[in-house]
Amino acid sequence: MADEINKNNNANILIFYGSVRESREGIKAARFVEAKLNERQVRVELIDPLEYDLPMLNKMHKEYTQKDVPEKMDELSKKINNADGFIVVTGEYNHSIPPALKNMLDHFQSEYMFKPSAIIS
Repeated sequence: MADEINKNNNANILIFYGSVRESREGIKAARFVEAKLNERQVRVELIDPLEYDLPMLNKMHKEYTQKDVPEKMDELSKKINNADGFIVVTGEYNHSIPPALKNMLDHFQSEYMFKPSAIIS
């Protein structure tokens, strides 16, 4: 993925961060990755579940009608569709990923298909 980013500085990368805890420390790692990509002049955006406040998964984005889809969910779907790749920055919670990260990612499916991704933990 790094080679592709270097070849194409117009790449659009999303960084997903997963914790919503008050004392979350991983956000520092997510911001570090964001800063390093910015240094390479890569278009990057940090996606923080605190800013999107998605509902607990009841329906995926694709299961809503256009008039009923929550605005923030629709906004995030468009960002994921337009991204060239993804980086997930996560800690470990009970031998798994944070619930907020799983909830956020599970609202979408086809938006991620066939795009490169990386996990930083």
